[in-house]
Amino acid sequence: MLVMVSNTEKIANSIFLRALKDVKPSKRELELSVRDINELTGRLKKIVPKEVEIRVVGSVVRSTQLRGDSDIDIFLLFSKTKPREQITKEGLEYAKKLVTCKEDRYEIKYAQHPYTRIYLGTIGVKADIVPAFNIDNIEDMGTAVDRSPMHADFINAHFTDAQRDDVRLMKYLLKSQNIYGAEVKTSGFSGYLCELLVYQYGSLFKLLESAAEFKLPIMLDPKNKVALQDQSLLKRFNSRFVVIDPIDKNRNVAAGVSLESLAKFVIVAREFTERPSILFFRKRDVAPENSPALLKKFLVNSGLDMYVIVTNIPDKTEDVIWPQLRKVSEFIAGQVKRLSLNVYISIPVVVGDKGLLVFFAPKETITTRLHDGPSAFIRKAQKEFVDAHKNAVGVMLHGDILYALDKNKYSNIREIMQEVTSGKLAKRHKDIKLRGAKLFVNKIPKEFADRVYIELMNRIRLY
Repeated sequence: MLVMVSNTEKIANSIFLRALKDVKPSKRELELSVRDINELTGRLKKIVPKEVEIRVVGSVVRSTQLRGDSDIDIFLLFSKTKPREQITKEGLEYAKKLVTCKEDRYEIKYAQHPYTRIYLGTIGVKADIVPAFNIDNIEDMGTAVDRSPMHADFINAHFTDAQRDDVRLMKYLLKSQNIYGAEVKTSGFSGYLCELLVYQYGSLFKLLESAAEFKLPIMLDPKNKVALQDQSLLKRFNSRFVVIDPIDKNRNVAAGVSLESLAKFVIVAREFTERPSILFFRKRDVAPENSPALLKKFLVNSGLDMYVIVTNIPDKTEDVIWPQLRKVSEFIAGQVKRLSLNVYISIPVVVGDKGLLVFFAPKETITTRLHDGPSAFIRKAQKEFVDAHKNAVGVMLHGDILYALDKNKYSNIREIMQEVTSGKLAKRHKDIKLRGAKLFVNKIPKEFADRVYIELMNRIRLY
């Protein structure tokens, strides 16, 4: 059957071919990946008992990895007869034995349970060694990672080579928009979700065409390539973006995608399908040399002030640090709003061992604020409101509604930020210490300027 292709799709496909040259691993990189996998699995076979199956999973074995991102995930699959604590312990022990000289090292990482990341300096390899249960039926799942080999089997059984390249392009497109990755910092699209979305719609262009018309709620069943109308799924998964895992009907693969990331993807899909351009595949993660000057120019043009709080953070995983940074940032912005002042943009940033809380706000001084009250006809509420504001500048009526004029404890945002860094106005979090943190107003140390400028541009540019 002859399939008609629109002119827009033809242009898009030509752009995809151009972008693919930057995205797809070279033949040499693929050869090195195979060499490294063979080396690692060969070493593991000498360490691991025969009853433990060694499986390579992840984007490398699915052929959906990006250039320069051929990380290796090797699963050690144990019998379900073993306790979970036992497979975790043994998995860590076997992985550590791969480190045999001072050029090699390992780190213990944590997802649902511990796994080992090894760096073999002698051959230049990084790999994750993950213990899991060897299952054939999802009902036998003992840990969340038990699904991963089944995910790889599903992709390898159903994907065409063209779709594998489309997944690479999808990942690269999302990376350029800073919405790729399911980690807490990004709250974006995981690699597996990218694979399922391309599979659902057949190609990247068809996916983008469909995404341009997305309306909430979105409920997809990639296994059967259909959109769902079952409203009970919204309550069941507590989400308005649901993508059912073909391997596990009780899992929403899109659970980690924030509404902001989803909205950005929809906007990018609309813009690209209306005006296809290679610029959508250009990453914005390299700051210009004059970042401090550009930040200053932004402040002048926008009329905003910039407040930067810099504090030390411990050497812990992003999944531990980022939620705390976000909560502290939200707390400070909330304190500002409570005093009738405004924060327009708030950006948590991590640079090395420093956590930055960056705020952009209008130049405001508010010495007195207005409190809304109840109707004067509600006797009890009226009395309580007046009593609560007996030290106010005054209480007045607009119609039947009471209002109180109160002196602000802080008349501008600088005063609030100074109280934060003094420790007098700070929300306690285990790893984020604000007492003694440094405050910069409308200036920033050069070592932080590049990262802050990149994050600001990513925040205010939708595509």
